[in-house]
Amino acid sequence: MRIAMIHSTFAVRGGAEQYIRDLSASLTARGHEVRVFSRDDGIPRRLAARLGDRLPSPVRKAFVHLGDLVDPTGLHPRDLREFAPDAVHVHNWQELGVLPLARLSRAYPTVHTVHDHAVVDPNNALGSLGRSRLLDAALGVRSAWIVRRFRRMLLLFAAERTREAVRRSAPRVRPPASRIVPLAVPTAWHRLAWPPGRRDVFLFLGALSEHKGLDLLLDAWRETRPGTLLIAGDGPLRGRVEREAAESPTVRYLGYLDEAGKRAAFAEAGWLVFPSRLAETYGLGCAEALMAGRPILAGARVRPPMAADTSVLLFRGRDELAHLLQNAAVMLPDQYATMAASAAADGRKLDWDDHVNAVIDAYESAGSAP
Repeated sequence: MRIAMIHSTFAVRGGAEQYIRDLSASLTARGHEVRVFSRDDGIPRRLAARLGDRLPSPVRKAFVHLGDLVDPTGLHPRDLREFAPDAVHVHNWQELGVLPLARLSRAYPTVHTVHDHAVVDPNNALGSLGRSRLLDAALGVRSAWIVRRFRRMLLLFAAERTREAVRRSAPRVRPPASRIVPLAVPTAWHRLAWPPGRRDVFLFLGALSEHKGLDLLLDAWRETRPGTLLIAGDGPLRGRVEREAAESPTVRYLGYLDEAGKRAAFAEAGWLVFPSRLAETYGLGCAEALMAGRPILAGARVRPPMAADTSVLLFRGRDELAHLLQNAAVMLPDQYATMAASAAADGRKLDWDDHVNAVIDAYESAGSAP
């Protein structure tokens, strides 16, 4: 099978980008032919999109979001004709445009993995919703426009809550065909016998940004410092993280980690902290934590959908997080062991080979749809 992966850009080293690399490698290892098309390689930018680069930042952002509703790239099925894919797999589509993807879905069997909330809100994290009735109405019109353009696609959601968010955003539009396909990562961690982590060691893994709640975590940590905070990743708050690490031995910055680095970090840590402020669809870092048998401290709004209630502790705001960090660091050993066992049980359900099988089945189903 020939699969064309469509993704906006790999300029950011995020979870979606790593997922596409991992999935492409696994499909290739199984004998499939994969080619990735992105704005970095193979998808042109129209003059209007290039002119938008010269605008002030707030205007440029609005320019980009408006462009997403039409055709900022001119991507056309003929651009894929030489490769002749049996299936097209769309990932993040912002700055590619809705109309080009609609054209592709008319020409090729098309699957779309919904990595974020871009269909519902152009800022991806539902931060625009609820600000005003007028804005909510405008976002509803936008969502309906997008969902209609995606009607020929098979949508893959990592969690039911994301599918429901899309359905609620355009209640009068018939939703595209969809499936729930929980994400996973290509490691065998869930088959290993992990030793218990240290209850007073906490790991943050992800983009170093306010969107991911890292500033919230650092503020809460300053109030308590109940043990050791490991921070892994890269992003705009890296400077603050490096300063915190220089000022306090309770904070250690690990940089951007490969698989071996993540394994070493999870071997030391007893908890993953997932403090993201805005809506998340899944959280691959949470999947990795469960596969390592590590329970999670998570914001109530971003509760990891793959975790049982006995694998996660929830908080609302900085004060509750600070209190939770203190309590987790001194949790009774038997109580922590119970949570770790629950996390490991959740992790055993996240098998990468099963995930790849489900994606291939989606390709075949999209190809057989009338």
